[in-house]
Amino acid sequence: MSLPEDDTAGMTQLLRYVLTIDNMCAPDCIVWVREQLVGLGLVVDRVTVGEAEVATAHVNGPDLNAIEAALEAGGYRLVGSITKVG
Repeated sequence: MSLPEDDTAGMTQLLRYVLTIDNMCAPDCIVWVREQLVGLGLVVDRVTVGEAEVATAHVNGPDLNAIEAALEAGGYRLVGSITKVG
């Protein structure tokens, strides 16, 4: 008798970040930040002036250092983050 295949074998857990971002003051800022986060391979749930919420697969997504570097390239500063697993 064979065992059924594990349907969860290829799944990964999501890692979510709520980012507090300084120097965002206009709609153009929101567009630029969204493009940078998407360019890192993140799933962008929302971007508002001063905050973004993104998600990534836990095993291969960019970490906070990569996110911070991408934001700093545009003159924005990551001033805080909350990490949620799941």
